[in-house]
Amino acid sequence: MDTDQRRDEIIAVGCDVFIEYGYINTTVDLLAARCGISKRTFYEFFNGKADLLGDVLKSRSQSIFLVPETEDLPLVEQLAGIFFIGEDDSADTAAMKHYFMLEVGWEAAEQVAQLRDDFSLARADLAEWLRQMKQKGRITVDDADAAATMLVGIVFGSLSIGRAEMDLEERAKRTRAYLRSSLRIFANGLTA
Repeated sequence: MDTDQRRDEIIAVGCDVFIEYGYINTTVDLLAARCGISKRTFYEFFNGKADLLGDVLKSRSQSIFLVPETEDLPLVEQLAGIFFIGEDDSADTAAMKHYFMLEVGWEAAEQVAQLRDDFSLARADLAEWLRQMKQKGRITVDDADAAATMLVGIVFGSLSIGRAEMDLEERAKRTRAYLRSSLRIFANGLTA
């Protein structure tokens, strides 16, 4: 196996391990064992688990969130796409992997300065997108920065859906249902 293939394999396996265990409970020992390599070999490719996590996230998108051009899709569908949630209410576990990696990144951002910066930039991009949506008359928002911060908080509130208590398929189903419902409430607002 050449160097690029080995690196890609470590990234793919790392994705699965991070989703299963989260950032805090993932160790280099565990990553190396799952990849069938030594820790020394792991360190030939990555400086540590934070470095690997950064590459896993970048392998999915150059930005943390997938902020679209303003489109004519319903707002809820655009919001779902930003966070890699998908287009419908199916519980496809593979489709939820992108979102689960965002969760891991969010969890790790508390400890990894680069991820904190990446999430701050992504939140700023989201706020700018909300301003553009307002300019085009698609939404009404008084404070796009506050709305972006609120939206990120809502989306990562699903961290309360424990990864240890259920298998990945059930977790994907519950997380998707929570997120779709939360995004509908955000998009539609609350009225008296």
